[in-house]
Amino acid sequence: MSADRTAVVKLLKSRGAKARRGHLRIPVGDLFWYVDVLADGVGPAAPLRLEVGCWTAALPPEPDGGAVDCPLLMDVPLGGDPTGATDALLDRVTAIGDLATLGRTLTDLPGALVDQRLRDLL
Repeated sequence: MSADRTAVVKLLKSRGAKARRGHLRIPVGDLFWYVDVLADGVGPAAPLRLEVGCWTAALPPEPDGGAVDCPLLMDVPLGGDPTGATDALLDRVTAIGDLATLGRTLTDLPGALVDQRLRDLL
């Protein structure tokens, strides 16, 4: 595990992410944000990205596969400052704790893919 990856995971945990079914999950109000740290390549110098998903109990079942199974999914490249980018992302998503806010701020989540079931709720 690279030092950047370790720092990103440590930051996620310090900001409230807890392991659930092998994935990091952050509860915020009525929503749950799943965050998986992934490498885009092999080796310790591979660039990192976050796979981020949002789930609500209004859309059962709970995702087993982490972010990729969530009704909202986005990939966030972490670039040259992985902890800074992670912190900025966490500031953005932890301000969204209900469906109404998610619907209003969806455009602030670039590249977010939203499935039809979630769109119907929004």
